[in-house]
Amino acid sequence: MKKGFQIFYIIVFFVICALPLLLMSFVKNDTMKLEKREQNPLPAYLENGRLNVDFSDSFEAWLADRIPFRAQLLSAANFLKGELLHAESSNVIVGREGWLFFNSERDDYLDTNALTDNQIRSIAVVLSLVEENVTSRGGSFTFVPMPNKASVYGEYMPAAYRGARENNLTRLMTALKEYGVNFVDMKQVMLNAKAEGKQVYHRRDSHWNYLGALIGYNAIMDSLGRPHETWLDAPYTVEKSWRGDLDKLLYPAGGMMDDQYVFDIPYASFRFTYPGSMQDPKAQLAVYMSDKEAQDMNFSTKNAARKDGSSLLMIRDSFGRAVLPFFIESYENATFRRSDYPDLVSLKDGTDLVYEIVERNLTRLLMSTPYMYAPERPAVSAEGLPNVGRADLRSLQERYGLRLFGSLPAEAESGDGRIYLRLEQNGKAFTVEAFPVYDAKLMGQSGENGFSAILAPEIGLAGDYQVTVIAGAAAYDGGTVTVTS
Repeated sequence: MKKGFQIFYIIVFFVICALPLLLMSFVKNDTMKLEKREQNPLPAYLENGRLNVDFSDSFEAWLADRIPFRAQLLSAANFLKGELLHAESSNVIVGREGWLFFNSERDDYLDTNALTDNQIRSIAVVLSLVEENVTSRGGSFTFVPMPNKASVYGEYMPAAYRGARENNLTRLMTALKEYGVNFVDMKQVMLNAKAEGKQVYHRRDSHWNYLGALIGYNAIMDSLGRPHETWLDAPYTVEKSWRGDLDKLLYPAGGMMDDQYVFDIPYASFRFTYPGSMQDPKAQLAVYMSDKEAQDMNFSTKNAARKDGSSLLMIRDSFGRAVLPFFIESYENATFRRSDYPDLVSLKDGTDLVYEIVERNLTRLLMSTPYMYAPERPAVSAEGLPNVGRADLRSLQERYGLRLFGSLPAEAESGDGRIYLRLEQNGKAFTVEAFPVYDAKLMGQSGENGFSAILAPEIGLAGDYQVTVIAGAAAYDGGTVTVTS
């Protein structure tokens, strides 16, 4: 009898272990949609004729993505780790009183990812050049650094976390003031609303709710200096209808719904001018405002009720979803691009630019540069400056023109963070200001003390030019570059 029970126990044990593999062909795993990524592919034993040394790890990742009931198992495990033990789970920080935070907010909250003073200055200079370009062509500009949820509701972070007095966001805003860049102190705007008893972020989502978005929209329009309808007195209902992104990560099998503010606003009719095949604009807008993030990288609208020629370009991330109807209502023509960098070459004169990016992604502004022709700086000269070294100058012909980019020696002084390229040929010189950004993608590696500039074709440069890079009251030899008309 005892031996029979042992055999039965062993059989049941192995059946339970094998059950996920047996059900793989019959039970679909839908957690990839919630995690917004593709399934890991089945690895090969051999790669390039050699044994794949990472096969075991890759196979484990492939198998984990396809195990049946993965959502239910993850939900159960995260409940034990997060809600009961208050440990980090699925990139989610479980805070107090049911508040959830992205794990990526932690470094900003604790200030363990501090940018250097040079990097902060570089971002400020980049934004000052963008603003100069927009305003010189008749548009208005504002930069909108969206605060992380933890920056507004830090009191709900776990007790073990001690928020820093300053971080990259606060240091950048100080630099923006020094460089005269127009921006919205959205952190203070959200804190002011919170002090008035308004809840402006979701408890179980990383973003602001529609009330916070409406308050933020008004702050952005005020910063642009444009008259606008505020809708702050619009009637609304609070409905428990929002499934937060953090809640989905924590409980993919189904968690708790969050409150959402639903406003009763009689919006004017509009249509999508790009893509132009939208049959039901309001239904499509609802998709763009959801977290489905389907084909929302670039779209444009036209408001049928407006004939004032007003035009908007909003460079945004996921925070921009909630403000879409407000801006569509306020501009005759509006374009929304989900990107980190604006394209100013194709920007029409008189267009307002709203440049929004969340606090946790500020470092992306140092990874590449906006598409913009480098502004001419005829008053800047290398005469009398000490030549202290050589710059690593490279060139690349792009669709908008010739890009000159590279880096200065590691010991180069950054000064005020501005970098100029002086091109000389037969006694004539032409000077432009470059973005002070090290383009890691173009350079093929990470680094600092970089620069990048696109020469406008209309300036008419052609032939071989001797380039001098000017930065920090010093000159660097950049060698010779060939410019084709």
